[in-house]
Amino acid sequence: MTIQHDPSKARPHDPLRVAQVMLSPGFGGAERLFVDLCHALPAYDVEVLAVCHPDFAGHHLAANLPGVEVAAVAARGVWDLRARSRLRAALARFRPALVHTHLARGAHLGAAAAATLGIPVAANLHNYVKLKHYRGVERFVPGSEDQRRYLHARGVPDARIEVIPHFSRLPARAAPPAFAPGPPSFAALGRFVHKKGFDVLIEALHRLRRGGLAATLRLGGAGPEEARLRSQVRHLGLGEAVAFAGWVEDVPAFLSRGEIFVLPSRDEPFGIVVLEAMACGAAIVSTRTQGPQEILDESVAWWAQPGDAESLARAMAAAADPHARRERAARALARYRERYTAAAVVPRFIDLYRRLAAGATAIRP
Repeated sequence: MTIQHDPSKARPHDPLRVAQVMLSPGFGGAERLFVDLCHALPAYDVEVLAVCHPDFAGHHLAANLPGVEVAAVAARGVWDLRARSRLRAALARFRPALVHTHLARGAHLGAAAAATLGIPVAANLHNYVKLKHYRGVERFVPGSEDQRRYLHARGVPDARIEVIPHFSRLPARAAPPAFAPGPPSFAALGRFVHKKGFDVLIEALHRLRRGGLAATLRLGGAGPEEARLRSQVRHLGLGEAVAFAGWVEDVPAFLSRGEIFVLPSRDEPFGIVVLEAMACGAAIVSTRTQGPQEILDESVAWWAQPGDAESLARAMAAAADPHARRERAARALARYRERYTAAAVVPRFIDLYRRLAAGATAIRP
């Protein structure tokens, strides 16, 4: 029997029920938004079904939260019909007004399952996606205007696109931390994969030190390129200047020393880690990649060209100026408070949910 969902049957005082679907086992910026939404939505009288892979690296972050029910669905790929059936059963049991998916696997399987129940689907874009996996999605939710342009160029009408930036639940510091006197220290964190550009950052540090600036670097993270990065550090003779801190769970603690935060990515569709650095009051150096260019500008950060170690070294050297560092860090902190906190962004998601739940009819593949 097919269950047809009718949002009009909900009483006005009923809480909104939303399913968040993330079927990736890893953990990065997309998974961070999924977890942060699961944490933030109950405070706005939204009941959440968090559908995630049983091996999801952030599973514990979404469990045992008031107002959040967790359903584990193992999906081996977009073709996994058993996973689609299990997802449909979880949705039928929870009866959400809307399904909000993350990444291609979640969008493909989530939209197919929701279509059989008449539930509208919104899909967050976390990168530049293949639209064949997004059939059945009613509303695309890119985090940046650049992603909107990408969708529009591929035939998605503006009426089906709603840009909502990502956010961070980190509380904003009252003021930037005190910057220690002496040679500058830098910090970076993320997955150790090629597109994150940590090899470029290590080479930039080498050029700074070769030029006479006794800078140091702390790297937080893990990933498949860790062995190669450690080898690069040894090869360049940077053993005493670079510290590997391991995977970082507590970002404020990691960025509490007054170091200059560096985002060296070759490609960065949004960059939640930039928001975290802003919230911590850090001075920021970033490559001119897609997301950071919409979050930052020259008044709050220093820019470098992606993949260019010399450009990054120049930006890092400029950020070493104590006075300019404090001024830009303070402006970045103020911008975070105004635009990127949960209080600034989550109501925009809820407004979208309510509009889709009240009047949308699911698009069937």
